[in-house]
Amino acid sequence: MDTTILKGLTVLERLAESDQPRGVTELSRQMNLTKSNVQRVLSTLVELGYAQKDPATGRYGPTLRMWEFGYKTLSRDRVRLAAASQLRRLHEDCNETVFLCVGDGLDIIYVDKIEGNDQNRVFCMIGMRLPALRTAAGRAIIAFQDESVIDAAIEQLRHADPQSMNDEAASEVRQRLLQIRTDGYATSQEEFRSGINSVAAPVWSSDGNPIASVVINGPSERLTPERLSTLVPGLIGTAARISETLGYRGR
Repeated sequence: MDTTILKGLTVLERLAESDQPRGVTELSRQMNLTKSNVQRVLSTLVELGYAQKDPATGRYGPTLRMWEFGYKTLSRDRVRLAAASQLRRLHEDCNETVFLCVGDGLDIIYVDKIEGNDQNRVFCMIGMRLPALRTAAGRAIIAFQDESVIDAAIEQLRHADPQSMNDEAASEVRQRLLQIRTDGYATSQEEFRSGINSVAAPVWSSDGNPIASVVINGPSERLTPERLSTLVPGLIGTAARISETLGYRGR
């Protein structure tokens, strides 16, 4: 692996993930690199137009160049294109916020959404990445993966919170994923965010792999367990039509 490219991409990721501009000393400490090394990487990123330096503070942040490439990539994404009309139809039917998430390793990325029409909107940005097992959207994908993927996803949670993700909790996660396989959908009741419930169904690729999920999301006082159950047939139907557009013909 080219270490120069690796350092450059890692610094760029750190800048993009931060809410505030970053300093050379801070980045060098977090990345375990010398300040001169980080400074050279930042200077190159500035020269190429991927980063910018605040002359008043000497700190660095990303430019819109990253957004430009991200937007172009997203606009060509085949899953998002296949799902667009079906998401609109689902939104019209349920009048709630709907999302499309794609799997990326052990994470999910939000790639599209249509907001509900009320003021109790769910704050999730396009491009947001989350560990898959933290959300109904991710569990709807991970549940249908091979055991090795499920093991790795559980280990990811164990590494992030070893006290909470003990053997008993890991066993409960496995049982829950088995139930999702049986039901064909996943739910979340105020687990990821207080006051928010959701239900998600997997989207399948032409080779029979779960690659994305469609999600209905809203406030728990309106999306009660009873109402979530009434939305499941429409949700699964939406995911199935998107899967068919992608070439899926059933398992």
